[in-house]
This record gives sequence, structure tokens and C-alpha cells, in this order.
Amino acid sequence: MNVAIVLASAGRPVLLAEAVRTCSEQRGVDFTGVVSVPDEQSLPSDRSALTGWRVEIGARGLAAQRNAGLDALDIGSADGVDVVAFFDDDALLRPDYLINAVRFLDTHPDVLGLTGRVLLDGATSHEIDRDVAAAALVRSDEQLTTGTWRLTRELYGCNFVVRVGAVPDMRFDVRLPLYSWLEDHDFARRLAARGPIAKVDDCVIVHRAAASGGRQAHVRLGYSQVMNPVYLQRKGSFPVWLATQQVLRPVAKNVALAAIGRSASWRRERLRGNVTAACDIVKGRLTPERIVDL
Repeated sequence: MNVAIVLASAGRPVLLAEAVRTCSEQRGVDFTGVVSVPDEQSLPSDRSALTGWRVEIGARGLAAQRNAGLDALDIGSADGVDVVAFFDDDALLRPDYLINAVRFLDTHPDVLGLTGRVLLDGATSHEIDRDVAAAALVRSDEQLTTGTWRLTRELYGCNFVVRVGAVPDMRFDVRLPLYSWLEDHDFARRLAARGPIAKVDDCVIVHRAAASGGRQAHVRLGYSQVMNPVYLQRKGSFPVWLATQQVLRPVAKNVALAAIGRSASWRRERLRGNVTAACDIVKGRLTPERIVDL
């Protein structure tokens, strides 16, 4: 298979350099690498780190940047890319991630996409230190592969691989700007409507969940936490139960933690964004792109 990697990043040049490095350490697979950033300042200061990578500058927002990465690839031609892997700039890969993904897709031709096993996930607790992440991946790399996998309806946005020949026209929804909250769920739901997708345990990463960007723009993120699920339900990619779950879970957490504690101040900011989105929805405004004005 002809493999490509798309890395989208904004304002995090050190993390982007680390992401490029961990991709370059993949064993047994040659790939075309694309870095998609909104501006020159988002690129590593040492540009030699990007040797061999294509650089796309201009698009802003995760969905738009991933689309720019796709547009830079030779998709659809006889000699073009067969699969595209998308990784966050704070995801560290086990060196056999790509080879295991390619082997899985090669032996399961009906599967359209896959997501890997997240060994450690800072998004569920706190930011994972880089050395802790690296040590966990080294320990994991000493274990035998298992071949274990299961069907899923989700592609975790920090790591997923898509077979482009089966879905050459699919793009990420640019109405989900900036951090593009839930763009991965939206893409996965639309992909799953065309064929099976899988979670593959031998494709291993650590998601550090480095704090910056959209996660720090708390009012904006709070707005997206409410607006984006409702928008995705109205457009047809989310069922009502999933949209409800995706709204209630973060809002309840913001309410519970807004009164006291170290996170209280920014939880209140997210809650303010939640309320602003709810007011817009009540007024009949489905405007996920409004976060750029908040």
C-alpha cells in the first residue's frame, strides 16, 4: 500500500517537531508525510526536521487543515495514496503502528478505517509527560502482537487510518472551525455508514493531550461542547441519543467543577460558552462557526 501521514498543528512548533520525529521512526513502511499549519510560526525552528515532508500553509482549524493535507496528496490516481493516517501533534506512536495498520487493512479488505489502542491518554486525566510516554511505548514494544481487534463506530481523532480508495470524496466538516470539536466522531459516523471500521490493539500510541490551542480557549470550547453535537445531529451524522450524551457529559462536568477547586475559573468560562450555545440553539441558530467571534 502507498501510505500517507497528515499532521495538522497550530502554534505548537516543538510538539510538531516531536510528532514528525515519532512518525519518521516507524518501522517497515515508507510514507508520504504532509504537515498542515496555518502560518510559518507554527513550523519547527529547525526546518531540517521537515526534510522529506510536504508543508501546507494557510488553512486554519483542524478540519480545514486536515482537508488541506488531503488535497496535497495524489488521491484518486493510479499511482496515488491508498491509505492516509491522521495523528495529533501530541500523539507519540509505537514504532510498529503503521506496519500493523497496513497489515490489518491488507488482511481485512472490507474495513474502511481503523483507530489504535491508546496506551495512556492525557485527555482523560492530565497531560502526559514526554518521558513517561516514551517509557510506556518502549515497554509496550517489548510485548508480542495479539491480532486483537473489534468493530467500532468511532475513530479517535488523535490517531486513525482511512482507506481512501473506498472514500475518495470524504472531507472533514469545515463548519467545525478552530479546534473542530467532534470532527473525528462526525467523520467516523459518515465513514461507518459506508462500511466497517475497527479498533486495532496492535496499533499503539500515547496521547499526551498537551494543554494549548482550543483546549485553552475555554469559552470557545464550551460553546462547541453544546453547539457541535446539536449541529451534527441536525445534519444527520449523529443520532439523537449520541448528541444528547455528547452535550450532557461535558456540561455536567463543567457545572460540578465550576464552584471550587483549581479548575473552577476555567470551568466557569466553559460553562459560559455552554450557555451561549444553548441560547443560540433556542433561537434557532445552528452556528458552530460562531466560536471564531467569541
